Amino acid sequence: MLEARAFEPEYLRKLDRLVLGIKRARTVRAGQRALGRIQGLGIEPENFKEYAPGDDLRFLDWNAFARLDELMLRTYRADRQVEVTSLIDASASMGLPERDDKLGLALAIGASLAYIGMADNDAVRIGAFAMHRGSMKLEATPFHRRRESYLNFKPFVTSVRAGGETRLGAAVDELLLQRRPAGTVVVISDFLVNEGDLEDALKRLVAARHDVKVIHVMGEQESIASYPPGLYRIRDAETGEVRETVLGPATVAAIRRKIEMIVACIRQICTTHAIAYAQAFGAGSLESFMERELPLLGIVR
Repeated sequence: MLEARAFEPEYLRKLDRLVLGIKRARTVRAGQRALGRIQGLGIEPENFKEYAPGDDLRFLDWNAFARLDELMLRTYRADRQVEVTSLIDASASMGLPERDDKLGLALAIGASLAYIGMADNDAVRIGAFAMHRGSMKLEATPFHRRRESYLNFKPFVTSVRAGGETRLGAAVDELLLQRRPAGTVVVISDFLVNEGDLEDALKRLVAARHDVKVIHVMGEQESIASYPPGLYRIRDAETGEVRETVLGPATVAAIRRKIEMIVACIRQICTTHAIAYAQAFGAGSLESFMERELPLLGIVR
């Protein structure tokens, strides 16, 4: 399965070269973080306030005094490292079509992002979610910071199996109940969900001040509706509903239009809420996705 690729030394060396190349190719302000909104280490200027007796004179802003003839102090905030969560959809739809290995692709991307975050000692974790028998099951690894502990993710990543229903809103509820500090949440899914549930879940993550990124995964066969013509008995992987249909040129064209509508809808939701969106269609696209979409997502700046 593709998720094992994320732990192969050859692949990780490619990831190291990719990240290093991107960083060298761009002008980066000293102290800028590689992931998320929170920048820098140590302290960073935040605001100004009027001087009051007893304030530390080291923080007087003499430029402000020269301009305004008033004693002003520059205030600072202590910067902290970013917490990064790769939140992966492990519902039944992620396991189909089986030959597409959608879930393997999603897990490999999630693990790759964790590896990148650990380059700057950010606290990273990987989580997987699905609804089982009316109850949300959200499982996640502990946070890890150092590259030396990256292999600790492997047992979790290689044990995730697809099953259950997609309920992104319920997964976000569970995540927010943990009351973690605002960080980066990367949601990785095929997004075969109710439009309202999707938008509400993403809005609540943004409202909690997380830097949200969406990675849309689909299988190669699924994304282009590449199915041989004929009579099919189709079972909904999540509800169990079964129906028969004939796949011909007209039906395949309708499926492709439906996929285009799903993609357009997700793009619009992400644009509306200033969420970075990227596509990873086809298990064979792992390395090209990391090379093409990683900089666009703002994961490495």
